Amino acid sequence: MVSRLGGFGLLAAWGVAMIALSYYVFRRQGVDDTEEFITAGGRAQVGLTTASFAVTWMWAGDILGVPQYVGITGVAGIWMYAAPAVLSSFVVIPFALRMRRLFPQGLTYSEYFIERFDKRAHLVVVLVILYTMVLGGVIQLFVGGAVIGGLTGIDPNVVMAILMGVIGVYILLGGLWGSMTTDFVQFVSALVLTLVFVPLLLFEVGGPGAVYDQMVANLGSKSSAFLSLANFDAIEGLFLPYALGLGVWGVVSLATWQRVFAVRRDRTSRFLTIGGIGVFTTIAMYSIIGFVGLAAFTDVSPGNLSIEALGLLPDWAAVVFLLVALMVLGSSVDSYLTAIASLTSRDIYYRHVDTEASDDQQLRVARGASVGFAVIIFAATVFALGSISFVQLLLIGGIGASALVGPFALSLFWRKTAGTAFVAGVVVSQLVTAFLLAASYDVVVTSPDLKLWEIMAVGHLVSTGLTAGISAVSPDDFRFESIAQEGSAMATDGGRRASGGDRE
Repeated sequence: MVSRLGGFGLLAAWGVAMIALSYYVFRRQGVDDTEEFITAGGRAQVGLTTASFAVTWMWAGDILGVPQYVGITGVAGIWMYAAPAVLSSFVVIPFALRMRRLFPQGLTYSEYFIERFDKRAHLVVVLVILYTMVLGGVIQLFVGGAVIGGLTGIDPNVVMAILMGVIGVYILLGGLWGSMTTDFVQFVSALVLTLVFVPLLLFEVGGPGAVYDQMVANLGSKSSAFLSLANFDAIEGLFLPYALGLGVWGVVSLATWQRVFAVRRDRTSRFLTIGGIGVFTTIAMYSIIGFVGLAAFTDVSPGNLSIEALGLLPDWAAVVFLLVALMVLGSSVDSYLTAIASLTSRDIYYRHVDTEASDDQQLRVARGASVGFAVIIFAATVFALGSISFVQLLLIGGIGASALVGPFALSLFWRKTAGTAFVAGVVVSQLVTAFLLAASYDVVVTSPDLKLWEIMAVGHLVSTGLTAGISAVSPDDFRFESIAQEGSAMATDGGRRASGGDRE
C-alpha cells in the first residue's frame, strides 16, 4: 500500500509532467488548426503512431481484466482475453487499407459515410461511435479509480476526477499530437510495467516454482482445470462475448481510425500488425498478476484479485508501479477523449449544425468538447463504479460494434450496398440488442433470456443480414472512385501535397 499523501503526490507529479509535455508539443507542432488537432496533419511518424496505437490498445483495463479472467478460469483465461484483443487489431487492416485508398482526404472515418451514402447514414454512425467512445473512456477511468484508489486509500471518485481533469487539459492543448506524444511516454512506461514490475511481483512471493506449488495447493480439486488451456467452462461467459464485441471493436473505434489517418498509408498494415503483437505480449505478462493472486489468497474474489496481488509489492515498488500505471491509464482515456472531440467538431458541428463553419470555429468546438465530455465520462464512471462489475462493463463495451461492422464492410467492398439498407441494418440491430440486453438485466420482462454472446451474435446477424437483404432488393450502383477528391491536400500515402504538386 502507498500512503494517501504519497498517492496525491504521484497524481500531482504525473499531472504536471503530462500537461507540460503537451504544452511543449502544442508550441512545437503548431496545433492551431483543426487538421493538426484531429489527425496530426497526416504527418505523424510511424514509430510514434505505432507506439500510440499499441499503448491505446494495451487497455488500462488489462491490469484488472486479465487477472480477473485468470481468477475465473485459470490459464485458459489468457487466450480467452488475448485472442479477441489481438484479433481486433488484425481485423482492422483490410478496412484501413481500403479506406485509405478510397478516402485519402478523410479527417475522420465517419465522414466517409456522407460521401458513400448521405447525412442520415452519417448521423446514425456518429451516434453509435459517440456512445462507444464514451463507454470506452468509462472503462478506462473505472480502472483508474479502482487501481489507484485501491492501492492508496484515496476515494476512487477523487482519483477519477483528477485523472479526467489532467487528461482534459492536455487534450485541450495538443489534440491528437498531445495524445500521441504523451502516449509515447506512456508506451515506454507500459513496457516497464510489463518487463519489470510483473516479474518483480512474481519473485517477491517466491518465484515461479513457489507460485505454482501454492496455487495448486489453494485450488485443490480445481487445479487440473485451472492449469489447462482447454478449460472451456467460461467460454460462453468470457470468450464469446469478448470475441463478438471487443474482438471487432477496433473497426468502429474512432481512436483507432485517427491513428490510421495520421500515419502514411504505405505504413498502415505495419503499425497495426506491430501494435497487435505488442498487445498480446502485455496481456500474457499481466496474467502473472492473476497467478500470484491465486497462489497468495484463498478468499479473494476474481474481481479483486489484481488489487490484492499488487498490494504484495514492496513499498518502493508500489510507488513506482503506481506512477507507471498512471501513464498506462492516461494513454487509453486521452485517445477516446481526442476521438470524441474530433467527432463533435467535424461530424456533428461542421456536418450537421454549421456547414459554413470556419476552421477556427471547428477548432474551438473540438477543444470545448474535450472539456465537456471529460465531465460526462467522469459522471458516467461514478455511476458505473457503484452499480456494475468491471468484466460486465468490459464485455458490454463491445455491443456497438455488433451493429456497425457488417454494414461498414458491405459499404466498403460491395458497390450495391444501399444507404437505406445501411441505416435500417444499424438502427434495427441497435434497437434489438438494446432490448435483449435490458431483458438480460431484468430491466424489461421478456423471453427468451439470452446470454450476452447470443445477444451480440443476434446484433451482427440482424445488421449484416438486413443491410445485405434490402440492398439485394433495392441496390445502389455506387462508383467508389468518386469518393477521392482530386487535388486534395492529403496525398494518397498519407503525406501532404506541396503547392507545386510534388509531395513533401
